[in-house]
Parts: sequence; C-alpha cells; structure tokens
Amino acid sequence: MYDFNHESELERMYEDYFSKIYNYIFCRLLHKEQTEEIVGEIFLKVISHLNSYESGKASFNTWIFTIARNVLIDFYRKNRTVTSIDDEAFPEQALTVDFDEQCRLIENDDWRELYKALSSLNERQRDVIALKYYESFNNREIARITGINESTVSTLCVRAIKKMRALINVS
Repeated sequence: MYDFNHESELERMYEDYFSKIYNYIFCRLLHKEQTEEIVGEIFLKVISHLNSYESGKASFNTWIFTIARNVLIDFYRKNRTVTSIDDEAFPEQALTVDFDEQCRLIENDDWRELYKALSSLNERQRDVIALKYYESFNNREIARITGINESTVSTLCVRAIKKMRALINVS
C-alpha cells in the first residue's frame, strides 16, 4: 500500500490509478474534454480526503473508485437538463453529447465500433461494464461501489453484453 507521508507515494498512486480512472470516466461520458476535467477533480478530491481513508472498511481500489463515481454523479447533477414533471419518459442521458463527432475522433475501427456499442447502453449498464471489464472489479466490488444489488449487477452486465454483441455482430 501507499505511505502518503512521502510525496513520491502520491506520485506513484497517481501513476497507478490515472489511466484506470480516466478509462472508467471516459467509458461513462464518452467525451474526452469532460473526462479530463472530471479526472482532475477526482484526484484533487482523493488527495484532499486521504486522511479519511480507512483500510479496514474497503480496499484503496474500492475507495478511489467510489470517489470517482461520486464525482461523476455530481457532474451529472450539475449538468442535468431540465425536464418537466409531466413528461412520462425521462431521458436516459441528461447530457447532450455528439456521439457521432466523438466517434469520428477515434481512428481505430475496432475502438470506434466498441464506442458506438457503449454509447447505446444506458448509464447503469455503462457503469457496470466499465467497472467489470475496464477495471476488473468483481460483482461484489461493483455492488459496493455503485450501491446496486449484486444480482442486479450481474443482470445489468449480461444484458449490456448481449446488446453490445448484437450491435457489433460478435458471436
């Protein structure tokens, strides 16, 4: 584990977690600039709350991803579009992201196809997929981070993979 009394340990933690947190947030937002902004905010929060981390309650990995998820939730709340209470269907995604424009920025054809499939998922499905396949958390850890029941995590994952496979034409 890290000894945060030394600056070099903070740097090591940042190096160990930057790409993991970045990928998790990008997978959720599918927008490069917003991802960069949020990742910076996450690490500021992590550093300012290091003294509150208790290893007996959760692993550092779970703790930092819980902070990442909470910062992302705050971001969604701040950027939520206003919807009338009379509307029967609320939008799946409160933010307006030009997926086609973001997709054109991806040069690799396989990544572009994966990006399109990810953009078709709802927020909860993308969250579970990001934690499970990008960050290698098991269902119990995902349940702890997200506050979703463990069996619901499994169901969300299965449905998301099925939907993505149909879009990518993978057997």
